[in-house]
Amino acid sequence: MSTARRSYLDNLAGQLHVWHWEGGEPGLPPVICLPPVPYGGRFFDSFAVAYRGPVWSADLPGYGFSDPVADAPTVPGYTEAMTPLLESVGQPVWLTGFHSGALVAMEMANQFPQHVSGLVLVDIPVFSGPEMADLRESLTNPPNYLDQDDPLNSLFQSMVADRLDKVDYPRALDLFFDFIGAGEGRNAGYHAAATYEAEPSAAQVAQPALIIATHSSLREGTVKVADSMPNATLVERDDITMPAFELGAQKMADLARDFIC
Repeated sequence: MSTARRSYLDNLAGQLHVWHWEGGEPGLPPVICLPPVPYGGRFFDSFAVAYRGPVWSADLPGYGFSDPVADAPTVPGYTEAMTPLLESVGQPVWLTGFHSGALVAMEMANQFPQHVSGLVLVDIPVFSGPEMADLRESLTNPPNYLDQDDPLNSLFQSMVADRLDKVDYPRALDLFFDFIGAGEGRNAGYHAAATYEAEPSAAQVAQPALIIATHSSLREGTVKVADSMPNATLVERDDITMPAFELGAQKMADLARDFIC
């Protein structure tokens, strides 16, 4: 099994906490994974091990051990903060993004096309349009843990205890701790997804893209984005269910490797 190494890169926000899996097949194209709010870079551990090639990821600013951006999070702001990772690899890379991380991947591909060979995007959120107004308003509400009755125990039950038939206990614990690690700032990063126009951005992406729609509530938006992207290949996989990057890690790594190579 590939063990992640960790390091820091300087960025405008301060420092970016980076995870790196060398993999057993260094000749495979390098991949940078962009995590969803509110997780850190180790969200992609199972995928990186299954991919077997060189993989980097980083904690989004304000999550894990990466310093937060100064203003309310936006997709361009996250992109700027993650740019040192893109530049550090030393050659063009493939970007893999899940949920809000997929939006950062699209923005990064548009802003730095010389560094991005292509995209692998999974379950892309689309929060634009009047029908999403109420959801956009509520996405960034803090969890208000002090006002809840035993909130961490209920989260532990749903994220760890109830998933032990699907996810190993140590791995479930890692994901649980990452989920609660930002405290009351847990949902702040959703401001980036809530204020981003995904379809116009997708229309500008020139690189080849594999878009995977799993069995999730984001399928409709994912299909819309795929329709907007000129060089996208859409794959719909009902057999991949939550938690997608655990239960479907090997399947998505195989899809990515076949598409990239």
